[in-house]
Amino acid sequence: MGELSNSEQQKLKQDFITGFSILDADGQNSGIAGHLTARIGSSEKLLGHQYGLAFDEVDASQVRQVDFALKAAHDGKVSPSLAFHVALYKNRSDIGAIVHSHPEQVIAFSATGARFEPVFQSALVLHDKVAHYDDYDGITENETLGLKFAEKLGDCQILLLKNHGLIAVGRSVRHAVCAAVIFHQNCRIHLQALSAGSVSGFSDVGEAKNILEQAGEFLNQDRIIDMRWEQLARKAKQK
Repeated sequence: MGELSNSEQQKLKQDFITGFSILDADGQNSGIAGHLTARIGSSEKLLGHQYGLAFDEVDASQVRQVDFALKAAHDGKVSPSLAFHVALYKNRSDIGAIVHSHPEQVIAFSATGARFEPVFQSALVLHDKVAHYDDYDGITENETLGLKFAEKLGDCQILLLKNHGLIAVGRSVRHAVCAAVIFHQNCRIHLQALSAGSVSGFSDVGEAKNILEQAGEFLNQDRIIDMRWEQLARKAKQK
């Protein structure tokens, strides 16, 4: 598995499998349409899951290792839509994992036409890290769409696809999955506030902007992400 040691391989695969459980428990199970991938070290190989399975159906036996050419997609082993994942990995070497899901409340939020703003403290980890994609390109299974996604994503962590779902990226499976979970929660809270009247987020004027940035940096630390991950994993086991 690329440049990873045996122990690193095992940890990556375990996190990968746990990621599906966390996303499922969070209400991001997208039937046959959702994806989670993890790049194997700095190689041109990734972990995916058997095409046609939902998040709650993925276990160790359903994990597939494929290269960026995605020959396995032609054999029906992984979704051909992983082509856009490959384009994102090629465009940004810092990306170690990608989530694509279709939570109903994320889609509902996108349908309002609103732009992301953090409306609770934990969402400050995504402050200035969310981009919006308002086009609809149909169902495509090649890297061309991935290049468009990459251009719009820039150096952000979340790309909100209008009337479609989300793409979350991170330097690890843990970072990508946690970003997806937090973004989903922010969408839920935003919609709840909107139904009550109006939405008021954090001020980013003057010194307040520096405070938001400091909070985001704190929340994005590996040790904080790891604690959040472990809590989400425990919660998923209770489902």
